[in-house]
Amino acid sequence: LVDSSDATPCDRDRLDHVRQQLLRAGWRSALIVDDIEVFLGPHATLDVKQVHRRHILIGTWRPTDRAMSSVIGTSRTSRALGSEVVRSGWGRYLLAWRDDDRRLAVLRDPSGALDCVWWRSGSLRLASDQPPQIADALLPAEIAIDWEVLEALANDPGLLSDRPPLRGLNVVTPGDLVVLGDTVDRHVLWRPSRFVGAAFDDSPDALRTLVDHVVAASLSSHERIHGEISGGLDSAIVSGSVAAAGLGSRARFVNYFGDWGEGDERSYAFAAAERSGLRLTALRKPVAAITEALLRPLGEGIRPALHGVDVAYDRDVAGRLRRGRATALVTGQGGDAVFYQAPEPRIVVDRRRREGLAGFRPRYWGGMARWTRHSAWTLARVPLWPPPRVPSTTPLHPWRADAADLPPGKDGQVHRLANCQLFWSDCLRARAAELIHPLLSQPVMEHCLAIPADRLTQGPRDRGLARKAFADRLPASIAQRRDKGDLGRFYGHVVQRSLADLRPLLMEGLMVEHRLLDPVELGRDLEPERLLWSPGANRPLLLGVLEVWVRRWTQRIEARRRAEITA
Repeated sequence: LVDSSDATPCDRDRLDHVRQQLLRAGWRSALIVDDIEVFLGPHATLDVKQVHRRHILIGTWRPTDRAMSSVIGTSRTSRALGSEVVRSGWGRYLLAWRDDDRRLAVLRDPSGALDCVWWRSGSLRLASDQPPQIADALLPAEIAIDWEVLEALANDPGLLSDRPPLRGLNVVTPGDLVVLGDTVDRHVLWRPSRFVGAAFDDSPDALRTLVDHVVAASLSSHERIHGEISGGLDSAIVSGSVAAAGLGSRARFVNYFGDWGEGDERSYAFAAAERSGLRLTALRKPVAAITEALLRPLGEGIRPALHGVDVAYDRDVAGRLRRGRATALVTGQGGDAVFYQAPEPRIVVDRRRREGLAGFRPRYWGGMARWTRHSAWTLARVPLWPPPRVPSTTPLHPWRADAADLPPGKDGQVHRLANCQLFWSDCLRARAAELIHPLLSQPVMEHCLAIPADRLTQGPRDRGLARKAFADRLPASIAQRRDKGDLGRFYGHVVQRSLADLRPLLMEGLMVEHRLLDPVELGRDLEPERLLWSPGANRPLLLGVLEVWVRRWTQRIEARRRAEITA
């Protein structure tokens, strides 16, 4: 998106040159409203339309009680408009408009399903989910690798959805409105913490009805749907909702299994598919070496494509999406966070705050002790003498900035939801079809954030409320299951087979050169024997994606500077 309303003649010439290059490369100018122009890539499927006199909707906004035109017509300020759009609908969208002071306003939907960064280039104002290399001449003059952010990502990949490791690009956080004029106004319109403590409905019927509605609404426009049934609870719930919506005939589901027992979930997956009357194909995950050439496509975007780190899986799904001409990839990702999977002892603090002494019922404490594997006496000490919260020494996702005063169980849920933003990020399959994670939609997040942690974990056990809500759609093997598949050994073997490429890529890489990684410690982590038993077996693959990303962007930045000098 390019706002050229204040462009100088020189910047208009520069924009015209880039426009011609984009059009030759298969891009198209989708809409121009009041000197705001939206370009779509060759394979983009997003809807772009003018929804009012000066307003552009990119993507899909689904109203819950009011039409967009009504919302815009009755809102007097940009902040009021953004707040009402967020309150009155949901989806995968950006809304951009020119305000009364001729400033550019950009609103990003709270789910984070559509990425957005903004920047200035001379007198131009721009926003994009993925600036293409062909338009690098429009990147900001100060574009540079942000080594501090890259180091934070190396230690905490969950921060990927916050700042990209590039100076000069500024993120519109999900749920935020940014207004660009001579100065920048940033309005926080939506945060997960605001729904904690709100009125809630913890009935199984309410949760089931909501999930069914979101799944149906998200998939209704797609004639060919691809999905995965992993064998776990969350994918079984979502696939069951696909069938309940009458969309099973449009869908093809796949289960990927590993060579080791803990990574083979076929029996659970086929039981779920049979229960819902869905077609399922099982495919083996081969233990194959990952080379630098296979990792290289994951370094093309503004963020390292960590969501594609399982390269063989990512490539296979992307290929199947294209060959099957599927336009949607539906998953159960995010269910661990929204339904509350973590056996967190601090949930007892949440319960004690809400119920007082009644929260000390012996039966509940006994159940919590068995689930969390702590003694009842240990659990009793937690709400009576809670340990002080230690301030974080690492960067926090913006969603966690105002979560310090939440009950500790809900604070943990917000943290996990922030990490789940990774599931919307770039990967090969996201380039092949629209990623649809219904459990990470705005309505489902808001509903489950309002429900106290101990009510989400009825039983108590992980995702207890969700198990009750969808009990009649789940095979007993999944409904009663207390363990979970594990691909740790699989990734260990994959990394071991990949060492011929990974070791020189990392040991001789830019992250070592810039002291983000200690070569001695890295060398120990890459020892073949260590890879098979240490936790975090896939970390070398994550580091490999970061390394190919930083090499690629170093090349792009240098090429841009050379072009400027030549010009």
